[in-house]
Amino acid sequence: MDGILIDKNYELMIRPKLESSGKIVSGLVVGDNTDQCAALVLQMSQGELKEDPLLGAGLTKFIRSKYSPSQVDKRIRAHFTRAGINYDEYKDRMSTNIKTEE
Repeated sequence: MDGILIDKNYELMIRPKLESSGKIVSGLVVGDNTDQCAALVLQMSQGELKEDPLLGAGLTKFIRSKYSPSQVDKRIRAHFTRAGINYDEYKDRMSTNIKTEE
């Protein structure tokens, strides 16, 4: 999905574009933000996002717990779906990216 991009410090990516007269025409960087949306969904806990308090996988609670991999997978799938990210496509995309980086 396309949207406004953020950098590693969660700041808006801004690259001002100027007209010949020096007037700012645009500045926000727009592009495929699927990865950053997925990362934010995985990092957030429920209640952190005012617009959708139920969104946030809250993966920290799975650390040193007795949840099965299928339970974790189910939770991620539910929150990705809520955020509008196709879980199956994203999972394929991640495995492809990991394989090509090795």
